Amino acid sequence: MTLDERLVFCKICANRKIDFKTGLVCSLTNQKPEFENECEYFVIDEKEAERKLNLSLDAAGPSRSQKGSLKPSKNINYGAFLAVAGIIVLLFLSILFGAMILITGISFLIRGYSQKKILAENVSFKERLKKN
Repeated sequence: MTLDERLVFCKICANRKIDFKTGLVCSLTNQKPEFENECEYFVIDEKEAERKLNLSLDAAGPSRSQKGSLKPSKNINYGAFLAVAGIIVLLFLSILFGAMILITGISFLIRGYSQKKILAENVSFKERLKKN
């Protein structure tokens, strides 16, 4: 297990502490993480885990869709609606506005599917935590 893989656990542990000389350390041992598969001192900090998940969901997708929802299904539905509306406007009214609406719809679709992927990774990570 590499240091980066260990730090994934340490970043959401209630026993984490920031040492300005060495970085993130355990508040119980005052050392960088050295465990192999599981840490005997690991206690999940639910608020920090939720905050990290929300930051990941908020950062998902292209910048055009950054004002979207944190719920992937809403972004996918909104993106599909905008994509269809963009195609209709593109074909019947205006190429410029239709293309803008279509691109916005596609960006919301990308955001929604990226968020779905992040949530799936989060579920598998939580399952790994439960096994340990």
